[in-house]
Amino acid sequence: MQTIKILIADDHPIFLKGLKEVIEMEEGFQVVAQAVNGQEAVYALQTNHVDVAVLDIDMPRMNGLEAAEKMLQHQPQLPILLLTMHKERAPFMKALEIGLAGYVLKENAVNDVVNAIYAVVEGGNYISPDMSAYLLRKPAKTAKPTLVDELQLLTPAERQILKLIALYKSSREIADELFISEKTVSNHRMNISKKLSLTGKNSLLRFAIEHVGTAGM
Repeated sequence: MQTIKILIADDHPIFLKGLKEVIEMEEGFQVVAQAVNGQEAVYALQTNHVDVAVLDIDMPRMNGLEAAEKMLQHQPQLPILLLTMHKERAPFMKALEIGLAGYVLKENAVNDVVNAIYAVVEGGNYISPDMSAYLLRKPAKTAKPTLVDELQLLTPAERQILKLIALYKSSREIADELFISEKTVSNHRMNISKKLSLTGKNSLLRFAIEHVGTAGM
């Protein structure tokens, strides 16, 4: 098994130490760099071979979102997980816009971080279940007439898949749930993105989370 090299950053030494211990309990995981602020995290990425980065959102000098943007400029395909104490929609949507691969609540980090690393290394996304539940409980925005028209372009199968995407399910999970192939799910995702004129990393996921429940979804 190939070793997964991980960078972690948090300005609380005790949490940082605990995070390292939890991660390295997993066979094949190695923390190769640690940082206590965003600037250090960016420098650590530039001076180490890193497969995954795990960043606290609230750090001095440069917060996790700012550091993530810098890191993705240096290594665009790097899977980055963001750690946060707060259940808030705005920073979560900003994280998706930047292209982050996962969002983990600190209160669940011990249980979630290993699963999150596995998910993003395999090319998927991850969000703590409690965060997902919180987002889906938030009142949905009122759909604009143009949005209603766009959603009507989707077939029943595409609308069903869009709902499952909003639940943060991977293509594999959607395929298993609907008893179809992953390739079929991928084709549906491409068709949905084309019909809704969605481009860019995480754009379909952002759209699904923002608009599920609206316009009769």
